[in-house]
Amino acid sequence: MNEQVYYQRSLVVDVYPHLKMALELIDVSMPKVAVDVGCGAGRDALFLAESGFRVHAFDKSDAAISRVEEVCSRHLNQTLFAQVSCFDRFEYPKSSLVSACSSLFFCPPDQFERAWQNITESLLSGGVFCGHFMGPNDSWAKMERGDLTVHTRTEVEALFYPNFKIIDVYEHDSEGMTLIGKKKHWHTYSVVAQKIR
Repeated sequence: MNEQVYYQRSLVVDVYPHLKMALELIDVSMPKVAVDVGCGAGRDALFLAESGFRVHAFDKSDAAISRVEEVCSRHLNQTLFAQVSCFDRFEYPKSSLVSACSSLFFCPPDQFERAWQNITESLLSGGVFCGHFMGPNDSWAKMERGDLTVHTRTEVEALFYPNFKIIDVYEHDSEGMTLIGKKKHWHTYSVVAQKIR
């Protein structure tokens, strides 16, 4: 994959509707602190910073964080803090929003449980999770690469029980394209859920 092409194209794609929905669910009395999990080139991190959040963003790719520093330069180290890290080792701050759009399925299976525990524990009561999970029909899942975490819908819903109220789940199961123009079958679950305890 041409990493630079991917990052450039990701910056011109619209912010996911579920992320916009998530912002509307957060009570105005909560601290405006967000985590962007697997932030890529920083499209969502920039959106969150410009929406008034103090944003903690991370990605495992040095190239991604370099793009974040470039794209988000006016917010960098003021309201937006970016670092190279992996899913299970990042120090998640207490937050009102965790966004994991198109990233969490890249968490290796042996890291997922710890990463998910850290994510859920970092969210304050009333805080919102917004993100994607990969389903078993996805062409990447069928390749059995070993580096992707894949969930059935039942498994996805179980992740949020009993500490969250699931607000919405959108299942995408159809042919499509990647950002670098390759055909693939997508099977993902986009979830918005609010922590209730």
